Amino acid sequence: MKVPLSVHAVEQRGKEKLDIWFNGRNYTVDAPIKPYFYSLRGNLPINNAKKEKVTAIALSDFKQKTFYKYSFRTRKALVHSKSEFTYEDNIPFVIRNRIDNPKVFRKYANTEPLKFLYLDVEQYCPPGKPFPDYGDILTAISWATNDRIIHTVRLKKDTMSDKKMLELFLEKWQEINPDVIVVYNKGYDLPTIFNRCTRNKINIRKFSRSGKKPYVGGRDEINIDGCVIYDVYESAKADQSLTGKVPNRKLKTVSNYFGFNETVAPLTPKEMSELKGDIRLVEYNRDDVRRLFTVFDIYWTNIEFNANDLGIPLNEAIQMKTSDLGLITLGDEHRRLGIISDGTNYQRYPEIFQREKKTGEKNYQGALVDIFQTGLFEPVYKADYSSMYPTIMATFNLSPDTTALLQYRAYTGQFAMEERDECYIYNIPDATINKDMIIRVSKEPGFSSSLVAKYLDERSGYKKKWKETGRVKYRALSDNRKLKANGGVYGNMGYSKHPYGFAPIAVATTGIGRECGQLLIDILEELYPGSVIEVDTDGVYFSAEGEVDKSEIINVFEKRLFEKFNKELDLAIDIDEYDKGYFYKSKNYILQKGEKTIFHGVALTSSSHTIMKKEFIKELADAKLNGKDTTPIIEKYHKLDFPLVWFAMNVKLGMPLSKYANKTSVGYRMAVQAREKIGIKPEVGTQYFYIKSRGGYKLYDLATKDDIDYDYYTNELEKVLEMFSIDNPASTLDAWI
Repeated sequence: MKVPLSVHAVEQRGKEKLDIWFNGRNYTVDAPIKPYFYSLRGNLPINNAKKEKVTAIALSDFKQKTFYKYSFRTRKALVHSKSEFTYEDNIPFVIRNRIDNPKVFRKYANTEPLKFLYLDVEQYCPPGKPFPDYGDILTAISWATNDRIIHTVRLKKDTMSDKKMLELFLEKWQEINPDVIVVYNKGYDLPTIFNRCTRNKINIRKFSRSGKKPYVGGRDEINIDGCVIYDVYESAKADQSLTGKVPNRKLKTVSNYFGFNETVAPLTPKEMSELKGDIRLVEYNRDDVRRLFTVFDIYWTNIEFNANDLGIPLNEAIQMKTSDLGLITLGDEHRRLGIISDGTNYQRYPEIFQREKKTGEKNYQGALVDIFQTGLFEPVYKADYSSMYPTIMATFNLSPDTTALLQYRAYTGQFAMEERDECYIYNIPDATINKDMIIRVSKEPGFSSSLVAKYLDERSGYKKKWKETGRVKYRALSDNRKLKANGGVYGNMGYSKHPYGFAPIAVATTGIGRECGQLLIDILEELYPGSVIEVDTDGVYFSAEGEVDKSEIINVFEKRLFEKFNKELDLAIDIDEYDKGYFYKSKNYILQKGEKTIFHGVALTSSSHTIMKKEFIKELADAKLNGKDTTPIIEKYHKLDFPLVWFAMNVKLGMPLSKYANKTSVGYRMAVQAREKIGIKPEVGTQYFYIKSRGGYKLYDLATKDDIDYDYYTNELEKVLEMFSIDNPASTLDAWI
């Protein structure tokens, strides 16, 4: 690699330093810069900072102004001094160093080959318990290194302690001395190992190269000093290309999609516990590691490529969020052009970001989202946009130096554009804030719109080479350019408090995007009357009898785009086909393609659903999609005659108990119950299982079926019937009990 393994900012003796790991060694160096922010005021009441004048271009109006740069010895001092009059004061210090000195981390390159440790664990789940917790023993640990030979330690059937197994695994860990730990869901495997070690009085400091205790929390979420953790699940979860193609983002589902040759039968939690000490559990555990290889190989190239391309430490590339990518991508341009952000969207556009909002209301109107029909459709098509927003931003020259919000007007609901000699004037109606926004865009090429156009053009070339050659390198380059265009530039424009956000660009882009979406709807309705079902950010679902001419839809769309905007808008659409679909409400639907059933939307897929509700949804969906009688299913669930585990819900302790302001929250109450009734110490990240009981909530471990609030669960099942437009044949709620 061209960059270090990891970099963390640390304060030592009142001074900021960088803790750097590369080639298995640790160095702590003085940070090249001091923490700082800017202000247009030179008389801020700050005594612990160095002040200097800086002449730069203000992001808000692109005029040259005099700024004052306040530099501090520590990040804490900066945080203590920042106010509404200070700018660029929320940029993470490691990224600030990278923006100001693009090559700062390359001198600490991890040039030696990375040592990987692929890891998966299995845990015993006592009978009647929904899922194991940290009090339950591990039954098997499988791992592999770069050679991908899988090793396993496991308990025998009659062994009731996992201490020796954990000690043996820790010895192997130290022998391997890994750089990168690869897991699928880092919130489970590693915290469980650490907690089981702690309960067995095994020193978890031995997992780190420095002897520091592994830390759960903070920016890295889990930090083991001297190595980095790559959670492949996070990459799969963020992969939009999987949307509509897989029913969930579980390891088995995603690895199967990517061509894993399934040879081991899946096991239920009950079977995994019953097979403790059995070779079948070992094979199941090892199978998960093999699946990890498959999915890792899809995503890792991009991670390492992004680290090298952006000049950031590997740990930053692994955990990089859209906002971080925007800081680097846009920060580079701001540094090159001498631009300073004089405030955030929240400060500059109070009519949008500071107005009173209803619960869940967005700052401004986003994509065109609507549902025209509900129910069952066969077949179902999806006209899917490709990189719509970045394409609009590039084509319409939307950039901070070209774009200005001139005024707000009374809401008309009508989009309009006017071309003048030197600019375009757009009337963007926004139903969310109930106003029209008048936005001016000059014709002089803008710096960020040109940057997006460059990324999209490069992506197109690399994508073509990838299809022609099949070389992973070109796929990585293609995905990297897409990431930069979507997340690095456009994706940050509408953020409330991102230093480089610029709301007029977001408002204009989404406004034009809604017009494109409506245009596609009109075309589909014209070609196939009554066909449109649902429209969302990335496309339109529709259903039509007979043959659908996909080429005609695409050609007419391209023609109408030019007629409407008088521009060549390279907004490509793909058309996917599904056998059937059931649409409940906007963004909540079920698709069937071959043997795959894909559930989409919180109402259908929420992790907070009980087992009973999840199974009821699955059984009714299968019946609806395949023309089966729903009566036997409803009659079965009428009785509510299921094991206690089917009624269990879960909540995670998100912070220490002392920080909970709301003492009535379920997480707080369950943690207190667990501590007082069964002696479990509250730990951040602990998952508690509970049931809705008559008069409140009760920890699962303390509950019996006599405690169940059947009215509550009856109501939950009634909601499912409403989803599928099924009348309850029992006619009264009492008949459910």
